[in-house]
Parts: sequence; structure tokens; C-alpha cells
Amino acid sequence: MPETRDFPTSVIASLSSGVLLCEFSKMHEAAEYLMGHSIWTHHFASKDLWKAMRGKILEQCPGMPTDVTGVTKENYAEKLSEIEKELGVSVMIRKGNGETAMSPLEGIPEGKPTIILQKSA
Repeated sequence: MPETRDFPTSVIASLSSGVLLCEFSKMHEAAEYLMGHSIWTHHFASKDLWKAMRGKILEQCPGMPTDVTGVTKENYAEKLSEIEKELGVSVMIRKGNGETAMSPLEGIPEGKPTIILQKSA
């Protein structure tokens, strides 16, 4: 039986819509669980990763919104309340198998200064 975990709807709706409705760190944690591998912050710029996350979420939570428009810091709580009325305050997510894992260096913008620290033996 696959490993599952409950997450706040705000967190999963953030991943399915691409609109942050929670603390970034909570969304990051859920993304890693959903995909089953580490996700570096710069990996969130990958459209392929977002597409894969959205697909996995909709497979498990078909009613999760993919388009949340008009959200501002003043009205995000109201928008979230509407979503939670429909879906509940939390949803169960299956842990991913790591199939979309990327190298930590993958996706780093070219032409930007990059510092890589390596631990010596």
C-alpha cells in the first residue's frame, strides 16, 4: 500500500494552481513528498516539474483548482475559504516515487554567478 499523508488544502492548491496560498516552506515540503524526491528552490522554475505536480495532484484530487485568478494579499483568505468549502481543510496525498528527480545543478540559469560548495573528504 502506498505511503500517504494529509496536507492542508491551501498547500496542495498552491501546487496545483501555481498561486501561493500558504507559506512557501510548507508548499516546498509537500512538493517533495508528492514527487518523492528533493526539489531545490530553483527547480520550481521548471514548467515540466509544475506540469508533473499538477498531474499527480489532479489524479488524486480531481477537484483541486488549477487556475486561481485575482488573488491578492488582501483577498487570498477569502479565495482559500471558497476552495476549502468545496474540498475540505486537508487532503490526502500519496508519496511519489522520485521519477522526476533532477540534479541539484539542473535548471540553474546560465550567465548568472553560481557558487558551488563541495565537502572535502
